[in-house]
Amino acid sequence: MSQGMLGFHLDAIYHTSIQLNGREYVYDGGIVDITPGTSHLGQPMERIFLGKTELPMEAYDLWKHNCNNFSDSFSQFLIGKGIPEHIIKMPDAVLSSPMGRMLMPQLNQVINSNRQNGSILGIQNNPTPQGFGSAPHPTTPRASIRIVSSSQELDAVLDSAKNSCAVVLFTSSTCPPCRAISPVFDEVSAEAGSKATFIKVDVAQLTPLPGKNYPRATPTFITYLHGEKENEWAGADPAALRGNVQLLLQMAWPRHPHESLKLPNFSNPNAKPVLFSKVPPLAKLLGKMGSAANEPAVQATKQFIEARDKQGAAAAMLPNMVEFSGFLQASVQSLPIEILFTIVDLFRCALVDARFSGYFAEEKGHAAVLAILNLVNSRSDCPYALRLVTLQMACNFFSTPLFPEEILRNETLRAPVIQLISSSFLDDSHNNIRVSASSLMFNLALFSNKARREKSGDVLPDGDAVELAASVLEAIGQEESSPEALQGMLLALGNLVYCTPGDSEVSDLLRTMDAEDTILAKKKQFPNEKIIIEVGSELLGKGLRRPETDEENPEIERGAECLVEMDPITQQTTLLVPNDNDPANARAKTRKVIEEKSFTFDNSFWSHDLSDKNYAHQEDVYNSLGEEFLDHNFEGYHTCIFAYGQTGSGKSYTMMGTPDQPGLIPRTCEDLFERIESAQNETPNISYNVRVSYFEVYNEHVRDLLVPVVANQPPYYLKIRESPTEGPYVKDLTEVPVRNLNEILRYMTMGDRSRTVASTRMNDTSSRSHAVFTIMLKQIHHDMETDETTERSSRIRLVDLAGSERAKATEATGQRLREGSNINKSLTTLGRVIGALADAKAGSRKRSKDVVPYRDSILTWLLKDSLGGNSKTAMIACIAPSDYEETLSTLRYADQAKRIRTRAVVNQDQISSAERDAQIAAMADEIRALQLSVSESRRREKDTKDQEEKLEEYQNHVATMQRMMEERSLVAEGKIRSLQTENEALRLHLKLALESLKNPIPAVTIKPPEAEEAEDEAQRAKSAGLEGKENGEDAESLYDDSDDTAYDSDVMEDNASDMQEYMRSLLSDLGMFRRKIGDDKERWVGERPPVGSKMNM
Repeated sequence: MSQGMLGFHLDAIYHTSIQLNGREYVYDGGIVDITPGTSHLGQPMERIFLGKTELPMEAYDLWKHNCNNFSDSFSQFLIGKGIPEHIIKMPDAVLSSPMGRMLMPQLNQVINSNRQNGSILGIQNNPTPQGFGSAPHPTTPRASIRIVSSSQELDAVLDSAKNSCAVVLFTSSTCPPCRAISPVFDEVSAEAGSKATFIKVDVAQLTPLPGKNYPRATPTFITYLHGEKENEWAGADPAALRGNVQLLLQMAWPRHPHESLKLPNFSNPNAKPVLFSKVPPLAKLLGKMGSAANEPAVQATKQFIEARDKQGAAAAMLPNMVEFSGFLQASVQSLPIEILFTIVDLFRCALVDARFSGYFAEEKGHAAVLAILNLVNSRSDCPYALRLVTLQMACNFFSTPLFPEEILRNETLRAPVIQLISSSFLDDSHNNIRVSASSLMFNLALFSNKARREKSGDVLPDGDAVELAASVLEAIGQEESSPEALQGMLLALGNLVYCTPGDSEVSDLLRTMDAEDTILAKKKQFPNEKIIIEVGSELLGKGLRRPETDEENPEIERGAECLVEMDPITQQTTLLVPNDNDPANARAKTRKVIEEKSFTFDNSFWSHDLSDKNYAHQEDVYNSLGEEFLDHNFEGYHTCIFAYGQTGSGKSYTMMGTPDQPGLIPRTCEDLFERIESAQNETPNISYNVRVSYFEVYNEHVRDLLVPVVANQPPYYLKIRESPTEGPYVKDLTEVPVRNLNEILRYMTMGDRSRTVASTRMNDTSSRSHAVFTIMLKQIHHDMETDETTERSSRIRLVDLAGSERAKATEATGQRLREGSNINKSLTTLGRVIGALADAKAGSRKRSKDVVPYRDSILTWLLKDSLGGNSKTAMIACIAPSDYEETLSTLRYADQAKRIRTRAVVNQDQISSAERDAQIAAMADEIRALQLSVSESRRREKDTKDQEEKLEEYQNHVATMQRMMEERSLVAEGKIRSLQTENEALRLHLKLALESLKNPIPAVTIKPPEAEEAEDEAQRAKSAGLEGKENGEDAESLYDDSDDTAYDSDVMEDNASDMQEYMRSLLSDLGMFRRKIGDDKERWVGERPPVGSKMNM
């Protein structure tokens, strides 16, 4: 038909489109993307694979051409190759023909009319599919609407939607407006998805329960938010329906504040993990393996990688995974560390394949992967190549979604991955190590963030997230050479923080460490990195910013409430839910704090309201804490008390106090000398020696506060050394002897004057350093009787920590900003040390850290012995009402510190003679008891051994006797059988003899040899014809009657008598022999005694 009308053959009128990433892009008066095959044109007649593109969707600008030009241009842009040329030229060929020119006006009219409706072909307007193939899927998600026919069912459905929201449509089958609004209701339901529950109720079928008044007018809509009625309206107004439902969804599912920020690098839900897919020359790689390259597992994996690289994943056959896993485990144990990286690199190349990595994600126990990770983590001198390929190997875990889910769920696998990241950030000599570590952290944070936003699967625990955030922030601060490493670290940190709750531990940590300023400071070294502004200003600045309060109105005037309650009986501290009506608590709405947080401590001191009956004075604090610790000091234990909290929370007041209300330190000193004076009056043979030292940790340097500051000269900082017995100590630190309270107060005042303080927005006298006041007590006991002395040493360490602060809150700049940064760093390290030392909570699967980061800060390094060693330590957590997040963070740190267990021992150098004699006597008694016990044990052991030897000897003897009896039994049985045979023979012989006597046989004459020869000649003659004659002679000779052949009866009778006598004697001997044999048999073949029975031999 086309040949006759157009002059050439035409198969069809082509309409083309491009299918990409599960969407169909089609030209219809503009670019439209739909679900493939869901337009009214139906399924395509032909699908042509054009190629594969790696360009992002945002890189294409829309073209204003017909569908064929669009498809060709789009394909050219994506892959550099267009659609077939005859399809492109088809419209021109048709319109250039006479028939096409004639139809041109009508075609223009149809196109213009369709364009006024929004499209040319009607792809967006006509939802009814037609054309070739099976029916396409709908263009929008299918609505999920509950049809309810009873009041009980309606209440049940509304009850199930208490956690979100619900929309109820009261309709009627006879109501025309209901039929008009019903499709819109279905469409809105499909758009909302699972965020809301949509319900249809036919009022004609609904029987209301008593007390339930449902609307009777139709259509009527009622919305419910968290189980409570929120709105009600009537009428078939689509705009009102859409607007009210959208408002309801926003109220039920508020957007995270981060989603409203300009964060293009983190708001993309389709971000992909970083994979290291480059394959090195395998022949060269195998050449470095040595003999391991000949293993079947290596060869099979090499063939798999080559086939996948050349022919694609579909053509590559997986090797024997069990064999390769076993080879990996064996290689870790046997191969030298210098060539192990080749095995790991081969493993990395194979992990790019999702099937290959999926097997190891589901391998039982993850033995192969953990063997590699644990080896690298356990070696501080791990070779650069091995650490690098191990990081890249771990990045390739994320080629399958199975591995990230397993890492986030399984702490056994997650812990070594996090340790690998943290330790790799410390490598400041290899940029590639830091780049790979940031890539691995990016992948981990990306999947954790996705699971958190989609509310599906496990997310990274707070403790691990805090460790990663602290590590990467410290690495960012130290990065100076590699833009790639910095970019990777910022992306990893951003994904870790994006859309996290405002009251999470990660957010608290980043605020405390002033992460915003740390990152923005990198703009000077890396001015071309735009991501610095995105992460620093937008995400960490605006995203973690606390709400500003109205400074002109005091808290009491605006009706602020106290959110902290303390019970002096149960020692429980409760942090209440913030009041949303208080403007200062606007942050509570975004944090969605819906429950109280309770903590139980050893002591809780309430010092908020002086008129409160439970108000605790400074004396109460000392009586509960300081007095007990001073008792421990006199017993010979080291003690340590330190105060922790935000700036302005009262740490210095608690430790130092005021002249009217002295704190822990002056009260401890006063009580110390009172006890010394009292003890010396009671026991004069005890002398006491007290020395004190006072130093501060300022900007990660140690300064002696008892050394006067010389004007116009820089401060002198001391060095830190470590003793094998005493641990870390400050070299050349001044220790002055004191004899009374006035002297110690004088030195304390001198040190306070030298201590660095400054005025900030939050505190007029803010401590800019950590101060450590140490009292060394030595008790010398002299025994008058033995003339010996005993020394007992103890140490009282009183620490006043600087407060955690944010630069935005303190408005610090310049030197104050640097001081605050160092304070926050040391406090963050202190928190990490506390977290590593603390025992896990009951029911928690979190394991204790193997490495405690003491050396990450000067403060924690000096307090190593006090925090986790030979000391009894107390932490005073000071909280203030100025900030909810700071209070919660301080309480969490204190809760962790409560679970630390130290190992304090009495520090005594020598004992007196009496004590030594008493100890020797006690030990001598114990030795004697032990010797008796050992002797008795040895005797019992010897007796047991002798009995065992006798038993063994007896058993051997019994076995020998049994063998002899068996041998004799066999011999006797042989003799019996022989005698029985002889007996039978004799009986037969006797019988024959008797028979011969009864029936005598005539005597037979025995011929001489000459007669036998004559007889032989007669026989020969007979054969020659002389038979007759010879026979006659023979007959005469044969029957010749002579005396030789006569029968002599007398002789025979004598012989018979002799024979009978002989047989009687034989029978008599036989009977006697049989009796003897019978006796032997009874003796040797009788009943055998059991093995081990006693016999008299």
